[in-house]
Amino acid sequence: MIQTEEETRDGWRVVNVSGRADAEAADALESVLRAAIEANDKVAASFASLDYISSAGIRALLQAARAAQTRGSEFAVCGLSEPVRRVFDMSGLQHVLNIHGVLPC
Repeated sequence: MIQTEEETRDGWRVVNVSGRADAEAADALESVLRAAIEANDKVAASFASLDYISSAGIRALLQAARAAQTRGSEFAVCGLSEPVRRVFDMSGLQHVLNIHGVLPC
């Protein structure tokens, strides 16, 4: 199960994501991120409380990043939890996504 909360911080729309970004939650994650991107010029996904991300969750994240690029919005991932950081490191996502340690980006 995935949960999201949104807030605005220093000009960024921050989507705080918690729970598990797995195959069951990937579509919901992508929808929330895309909606934030459509409505804001700067969007950050905070994964500080995300316990797990699967390949489906990564796909959702990459689709959102692609939507931001198409729209000309800034998109970043911030505050990775340790389990998610390990997945990002193994998959090389730091070379594809704008990743920051802390918010705001």
